[in-house]
Amino acid sequence: MLLLLMAFVAAALLAAGLTRVHLWCGRRLGHSASRDSFHPIPVPLSGGVGIWVAILVATVLVGGGGAVHWLILGPSLAMFAVGLWDDLRPLTPQGKLLLQIFVSTGGVALGLQFQTAGLEVVGVPVSILWLVGMANAFNLIDNMDGLAAGVAALSGVFLSFHALGQGSPGVAIAAAAFAGAHAGFLPFNFKPARIFMGDCGSMAAGFFLSAASMAGTWRGVSNLLFVVVIPLLILAVPIFNMVFIIITRKLSGVPVFHGKADHISYRLVAHGLSERKSVALIYALSAGCGMLALGFSRLGSLALIALISIVTLALLYFGVFLYEASVRNFYSDFRVEWRDSVDLTTLPFAQYWWRLFQVLGDVILISGGYFLAYLMRFEGSLPAAQERNFILTLPYLILGKTMVFNLFRLYGSHWRYVGVNDLLKILQAAGLSALALAAGVALIRPESFSRSVIVIDAIVTVLLIGGSRVLLRLFREFILESRSGVSLVRTVIVGAGDSGELMLREARHNGKLGLDVVGFLDDDPSKAEGTIHGVRVLGATSALPQICRDRRVELAIVAMPSAPHTRVKEIAGLCREAGIPCKILSIELLDCDTQGEIPASNKNGPVLW
Repeated sequence: MLLLLMAFVAAALLAAGLTRVHLWCGRRLGHSASRDSFHPIPVPLSGGVGIWVAILVATVLVGGGGAVHWLILGPSLAMFAVGLWDDLRPLTPQGKLLLQIFVSTGGVALGLQFQTAGLEVVGVPVSILWLVGMANAFNLIDNMDGLAAGVAALSGVFLSFHALGQGSPGVAIAAAAFAGAHAGFLPFNFKPARIFMGDCGSMAAGFFLSAASMAGTWRGVSNLLFVVVIPLLILAVPIFNMVFIIITRKLSGVPVFHGKADHISYRLVAHGLSERKSVALIYALSAGCGMLALGFSRLGSLALIALISIVTLALLYFGVFLYEASVRNFYSDFRVEWRDSVDLTTLPFAQYWWRLFQVLGDVILISGGYFLAYLMRFEGSLPAAQERNFILTLPYLILGKTMVFNLFRLYGSHWRYVGVNDLLKILQAAGLSALALAAGVALIRPESFSRSVIVIDAIVTVLLIGGSRVLLRLFREFILESRSGVSLVRTVIVGAGDSGELMLREARHNGKLGLDVVGFLDDDPSKAEGTIHGVRVLGATSALPQICRDRRVELAIVAMPSAPHTRVKEIAGLCREAGIPCKILSIELLDCDTQGEIPASNKNGPVLW
């Protein structure tokens, strides 16, 4: 452990010092990236040079430069050279890919490959695909200040701990030096970036991590899940970003090799997060996947399958949420050749795609939840008889639960609008499916079946199925709460009743209104200091001027449709005293003419007079 710390610190200090030198040289040589709206001032490129010098020096000094080090570092340096060539004299996407395949093939020939008993034939092509894929995945995620460097540092830390736990100290030292070098570079690359790592840094980073994941002693483990799944989890964020943009660019009519501003980071910005918060959220996602990887390495095969399925499904839901954001405005800085997008509504059986996705997701959750119920009942270790019971009853459980869920109309609903009624249906469906499972067990009569599994499974079903339904809404609420609010009008809502709650939801979900609700005002003493969707009732209406001064309020909205005119005039007078405008929420049912015309003020949500 001390050697890992030494490698990390040495690489971090070296990278920081070399990056300062690179900054000084870069300004004078004029080797900078092109300008865009995110970087109006030229930023020096190829910061990966300092990173990789630091990795080499720290690894050799601390680790001694053993054979396993050069097995990883040698091909990684070749990929670094390809990236540096692309930084200095840009290559075509096809030319870059050919060179990546050439370097990866050379690495595999030297011994960088998955070696699992019984699968030696597919080991070579899978290894080449893994190396090339990860080099491109990190190249793609290098799209926002500090993103690729931070994810690389986190991935290196978790890979180092995993290698050490698997008895491969050489790989662990190299990974620690890799993590330290990127951590030392990060302060110069975080927003506002003073230097970019360039393709020489990002492509080499992805290649190194994929190579290190194959060079440890775990490559000889007979269980393919542990050979593949753990590295996939550690590197889940760049892989998810790469798969996401390939799919969404195809759907949006953007060539795969020509887009830029449609990565998960830009999608988060389009949802309302600042660049810093977007990067920090992706850091948290990467760290979470890394910690899961370290925890999963201690589980059995079935548990690993169950948990990785649930994690994959959560990422799929996250991808659905991200795809809702429009990023076309960002493309003004990047030359993008638009093609015809795919209209999902014109596909065969389009109306059933969402339902099919829900059913398949539930099948994964039902299977994973059922196994988790077994694990909890038998304290993490399944006897052989219980494992047979699980396999025997699982098909019947999946069939029965999906039929019950369909009976309760759980499929086809829009999850972003999920409410209490939907959760009650899930509770009822879980209870009925538990009764059906008990009846099925009575008919099948499996040996030594534990009936407490049925109860635990019902609870887990409510948590997983209910959680999946509210996940998209949770994503939205989290993003809304995390918005920077720079261009939003700080607003108080006068009236903490149903109309006030409606106004709050509309303000949060309708970005065209441009409102940031900081609190409610209400004269009902029972509502004092309470909260509505996380927003506090700040006090009585009479305190409006003082609250406006203390909270820097810019607008008051009166959400009391039944209030008499004299009361509204009184509130308007308080707003004049506070020096802020006052609007009144008016909810009306408006007639439209034969042409379907309605007042323009009613087109963007509730009417504010």
